[in-house]
Amino acid sequence: MSGDGLASATRFLVLALSILYALAAVAGFALLDFDATRGTVLWAALLTGGAALMFVGQVATPAGWFSAVLVSLGAALGALPLFWTLIVPIAVAAVIACSIALARNQAATPA
Repeated sequence: MSGDGLASATRFLVLALSILYALAAVAGFALLDFDATRGTVLWAALLTGGAALMFVGQVATPAGWFSAVLVSLGAALGALPLFWTLIVPIAVAAVIACSIALARNQAATPA
C-alpha cells in the first residue's frame, strides 16, 4: 500500500473507531440504569479516554512514533470494555498495525 493510501486508511480507521468509542460511552450512560456504579464509570472512562487519545494522536500530533503510540494506547484502552465483541478487536488490531506501519514509513522517508 502506498504511503498516501496507508495514511488515509489509517486516518479513517482511527476516526471511525474513536467515534465508536465515544458513542459507546454515551450510550452506556444513556441506556444503563442510573446507578453510577464503579464499573459503569470505569467503562465510560476507558472508552472516553481511548477515544480522546486516538483523536489527539491522529489529529493534534504530527505523524510519527509519538502519534502511533498515542493511537495504539487509545485503541487498546478503549477496547478493554468492548473485548467481547468481534469487530472491535479486529478493528483495534488493524488500527495499531496501520499506525505503526505509517510511523515506520515516516521514519524511513528522509525529510
